[in-house]
Amino acid sequence: MSREQRKAENAVLTIHSYQKADDETDSTELNTTANYRYRNGKAKITYTELDEQGVPSGETAITVLDERLVTIRKTGFTEAVMVLETGKTHPARYHTMLGAMEMRLCATEISSSLHQSGGSLRLRYLLDIGESYSAVNLIDLQVRLRTEG
Repeated sequence: MSREQRKAENAVLTIHSYQKADDETDSTELNTTANYRYRNGKAKITYTELDEQGVPSGETAITVLDERLVTIRKTGFTEAVMVLETGKTHPARYHTMLGAMEMRLCATEISSSLHQSGGSLRLRYLLDIGESYSAVNLIDLQVRLRTEG
């Protein structure tokens, strides 16, 4: 990793995600470094996705525009732009090397306490893929600025 990359990764990110579908719950936790920017009430969190061998496979950028609107952009192995807006349904197309999926997203909760030095973000949304799959997703995200050392 270059010195510029380390400097750009100014935060530590912890993401707990939960997905409930068909009476089953799946949960994951991710701890990683990230680039965090906060300006004029808007936050942007960018981090590198790794595959099972720890090789970079893409990037995720989460932009919090306000308490009602968040976008998630994935590039690399997976390509997607997801819009989460409280009370509104937005279509999304999720591309992988195996093909594309059409889905619908409807945010039921966006709660942000992000500020200049980090904070937290909670997203709860409904995910529908076609007529056969529906899930409730919950993402709890914590951002802590790294100290120089």
